[in-house]
Amino acid sequence: MIVIDASMALRWVLAEELEPEAIAARLYVGEQGGYVPGNFQTEVAHGLLQAERRKRITASDASAALADIMELALKVELPNPHVIVSSAREYGLTSYDAAYLALALQSGYPLATGDEQLRKAARNAKLLWNDGS
Repeated sequence: MIVIDASMALRWVLAEELEPEAIAARLYVGEQGGYVPGNFQTEVAHGLLQAERRKRITASDASAALADIMELALKVELPNPHVIVSSAREYGLTSYDAAYLALALQSGYPLATGDEQLRKAARNAKLLWNDGS
């Protein structure tokens, strides 16, 4: 099982950002499922809407992508808010990003992210997902 952040999920649907790590994470989640914090859905919806507004994708594509992501076996867990705050402080993250790291810390599952600052924090916490490549 892995923790997935919104930046990774958005890479699954925004073709110009598709890369081997994103493909591997998507395949993994499709087969094994994943964990996400409560802010995941809002962040994915926001990212898709921003892509639509910037004419990167159509409204129809954004709706289809949102439906595809929401159909995945993603278990929503609410990380402890104290762990979110302490993670944000320790690693210099926003509370939104720290929620993903907090969930990884609490669950012991690695974090798959496309965000460089969050990748660094997960690496330092020894919780960065490695797709085996």
